[in-house]
Amino acid sequence: MAVRTLRRFLAAIVLTALTVAPAAACFGPKLYVGVTAGPRQEMLFALVSLYVQEKTGVESERKGLSIADDPGRALAAEQVDLVFAAAPLSGAETVLAIPGYPVLVSGSRPLNDLQFTTVVPALRKLATLLTPRDLVALEARIAAGDKPLAAARWLCMERRWL
Repeated sequence: MAVRTLRRFLAAIVLTALTVAPAAACFGPKLYVGVTAGPRQEMLFALVSLYVQEKTGVESERKGLSIADDPGRALAAEQVDLVFAAAPLSGAETVLAIPGYPVLVSGSRPLNDLQFTTVVPALRKLATLLTPRDLVALEARIAAGDKPLAAARWLCMERRWL
């Protein structure tokens, strides 16, 4: 009788431990985005990271690059998964390009890694939604004192993209 009670008790503990373990590991995958200091890239990073997280659940982490850093080299060395560049980079896929603004170029992880399969389609969808006029409005809000992330959220909510 005592053995049966002990087995049930241990089974209950094991089941409890198994159900708690997945909840502790709720942190999803992250993409590292290369951003050179500057208002346009900061604004685009805020917009891209917000949109991608809302649409796919994938978080983006900003990785600062100096002006002297070559975005293509950072991407090739896999220091970043996505990078903003002045122009498309040879040998890399451009996933977001709005005329007059830096382009967003993808490395291999967002294109080939199974956990990021929804990211590139989300970025391509954003590219079809965004216009230079939207980005001018975003820049105006930031110049008026809004934080880039707050301005990006305003734009996405105003356009009903989120």
